[in-house]
Formats: sequence, C-alpha cells, structure tokens
Amino acid sequence: MSEWQPMATAPKDGSEILVCKAGAEDVFELIAWNPILRAWLDRNAEPYEGATHWLAIPPTPKH
Repeated sequence: MSEWQPMATAPKDGSEILVCKAGAEDVFELIAWNPILRAWLDRNAEPYEGATHWLAIPPTPKH
C-alpha cells in the first residue's frame, strides 16, 4: 500500500485521488484537478480546499 504524500506532489492530470484534510469532520474525500478552473474539485464538481495529503486510488480487483 502506498504512503500518504503531501498535496504538493499530487498529480494534476485529472485522475481522481483520495485526500485527507487534517482536523476536518469529513476526513477523506475523492477529488481531481480541473485544469480549466485550476482547482481541485470533489465529485459534485465543487471546489475542495485544505487537503493536506493524498493517496492514489488502487485499481479495482480483476474477476
């Protein structure tokens, strides 16, 4: 399993990542970088700020 990485190293290629926001009520969120808006967006296309660390989402299991 991957280690948590600082947000400064998060991929900005549009792929979805799992993030952690230290001290938040909802600690984990799935977000992706939007190059047009130059912002991180959650699954509802809402801006997401304050993430401190990220993890790559593992591939789904093969049947």
